[in-house]
This record gives sequence, C-alpha cells and structure tokens, in this order.
Amino acid sequence: MFKWLAIFVLLWFIWLIREVFPPFIVGGIIAYLLLPFVNWVDSTFKLPKKIAVALIYIGTFASLVTLSNFFGGHIMDQATNLVTQRHEIMANLLDQLSQSYGWSIDVEETATELVADLEGWFGKPGEIMHMGEILSKSLLSVLVCMVSSIYLIIDSERVGLFFLRFVPPDRRSTVVQLSGQMNVMLSKYIRGQIFLVMLMSCVAYIFLHFVFQLKYALLIAILSGTLEIIPVLGPLMAIGMAVIVGVAQHGTQVAIPIFLCYWVARLVEDYLVIPRFIGHVVELHPLAIILAVLCGEVTAGALGMLIAIPVAAAIKEILDFCYPPAASEINPWAVKDEAGPHQKGEPPPPALESQEETISTHQTQTQTQTVDAKSSPKGAS
Repeated sequence: MFKWLAIFVLLWFIWLIREVFPPFIVGGIIAYLLLPFVNWVDSTFKLPKKIAVALIYIGTFASLVTLSNFFGGHIMDQATNLVTQRHEIMANLLDQLSQSYGWSIDVEETATELVADLEGWFGKPGEIMHMGEILSKSLLSVLVCMVSSIYLIIDSERVGLFFLRFVPPDRRSTVVQLSGQMNVMLSKYIRGQIFLVMLMSCVAYIFLHFVFQLKYALLIAILSGTLEIIPVLGPLMAIGMAVIVGVAQHGTQVAIPIFLCYWVARLVEDYLVIPRFIGHVVELHPLAIILAVLCGEVTAGALGMLIAIPVAAAIKEILDFCYPPAASEINPWAVKDEAGPHQKGEPPPPALESQEETISTHQTQTQTQTVDAKSSPKGAS
C-alpha cells in the first residue's frame, strides 16, 4: 500500500513541475540523434568520448551556421512579408473566390475576420516574428537543453544503468532486450523522418517555385517538409497553406494543379520511397496515429505532437513484447515471411504440404519398424 502511495505522490509531483521538463526532453532528443555519430567517431578514430562529443557539436553548429547563411535571410524575409501582408493575401483570396463563384461578400470585412480567427488559432503574428527575441530571453532553457544533451551523451551508459537498477534482477535481461528493440525501431523512425522532411522540402520547392512561381515558395516548401512529421494532419495543413497562397496570387485555376502536385508527391512517398528506402518502421493503425497526435497536442502542445508517434510506437513495442498478438499463435504462417513465397495469413503451398505428408509418413514407418524390432526377440524366444 505504501509503495503505491509513494508512486502516486511522485507522479503527482512530476505533473506539478511538468513545465520544467521540455528543455530536458529536447536535450534528450538531441542526444539521441547525435549519439550514433559520437559512437562512430569514438570507435573509428579511437578518440576519448569527450573529444568526440566536442567534434560532433562543433560540426553540427558549423553546419547550422552555414545553412543559415545560405537560406536564413531568404526564409526570414519571406516569413516577414507573409505575416505583414496577411490581410492583403486573404483579401486577394476572397476576391478571387467571389469572382470565380459569384459570391457577394464584403471582402475587406471578411478578410479582417478571417485574419483575426487565424491569429486566435496560431498565435499573434507579432509573437511569431519575435520568436528569436523570445528565444534570446530564454537563455536558461537553451543552456539547460545543450548541457543536458552533452551530459546524456557522455554518460549514456551510466544513465542506462541508473534506470536498470529499478528493475528486478531476474527481469533485467528482458528489459535490456526490449530496450534494444525499441532503440532500433526509434532510430530507424527518426532517420526516416529526417530523410522525408528533406525530400518533401526539396520536391515542394521545385514545383512551387519553378512551376507555379509562388512568392513564398521557399518558406512554404520548408513548412511542407516539416509538417511531414505530423502524420495525416501535417500534409493536409501543407496543402491548404500552398493552395491559399497560390489562389491569392494566381487565381482559382491553380488550386487543383497545386493539390495534384502534392497528391502525386505523397503517393510517390507512400508507395515508392517509404517501402523501398525506409520501410514501415512504425506499424500503427491510422486511427491510433491520429489519437496519439491529438493526445500529444493536448498534453504538451507542439512538442507533444512531435514525440507522440515515437511514444505510441514504444508503447506498442512493449505491449507486443509482453503480450504477443494472438494471431501469431493461431496462424503461424502470418508471422514468417521467409517460410515460403506465400503471403501472410495463407496456408502453405501444395509442395510444402506434400513435404510435410512425406515427413509424417516416414516418421510413422520408422516408429512401426522400431516396435517390430522390439517385439521380434520375444517371439523368437
């Protein structure tokens, strides 16, 4: 009784101080992303781990600075223009729609109302544009994030042993095996998401800039790639954003072509890129994905939406490990792809059935010969 009461009090205390954890969570994500590179440098060049961490962080920082010099100015200019001209964009959109469909609306008044609604949903543009100033005032959070990520990388083995001490000794091998499976799954998922973000950003920029010549093509392309992290809802938001800007700039005739470009890109991603180069690492039902994303948004906002799928996949991995699916016990053919060319859930082909019948007949004949051999001496005596 006292044990469960202590656990409840601990969870309640963690909930009270939950606002402290985001920098540590982000630091943990950074450490998880950089740890494979640190291990590679450590094992390849035989350097001390602290020096490997320093080299990886210096290289990462230099890469970010280089990318900022190339694209940062253009992105900030487009973001500033998009925010300052939001009312004009919305007015042009409504004017194009009213001319195409014969709507009789007050364009200026409706545009003002829509802009106010968008500000209520996504925050005030002034706050968005001063995000750099907000981050500069939160130096403590940034410092905690970086320091925690460095310590988590350097002491990664000690961190694992610390949590392992709370596991009963007879269960530790099982926990280590399960954590290894989860680590493989999460690392593949994260690498796949980074690849998809970069791929979708490049593809979206190509057709938004060179085909449709949108003013904010670079910004919309980067947002389209970033929104790929949010399943189902993210691509829909990206399409809506591109269509709104395209219709406001060129008219309603570009709405369907922009939608088709995004749709074709999504089909190529789902049926060619993911199966061949990434694989379906997270085997979650679409409804489970939507539920996880919504729960993450309610619990921790944007950060919760980003980590919702990995957390849900980890929970599924634990459940599958502790409680194996009943289908694998009822139908063993549904689990083993390497058993033959047949599909999952189907009975074996006739050739395999005949082999099993031959083996069974051979075993029966062997047993009969053994019984006859045992009984023959008695009959001779």
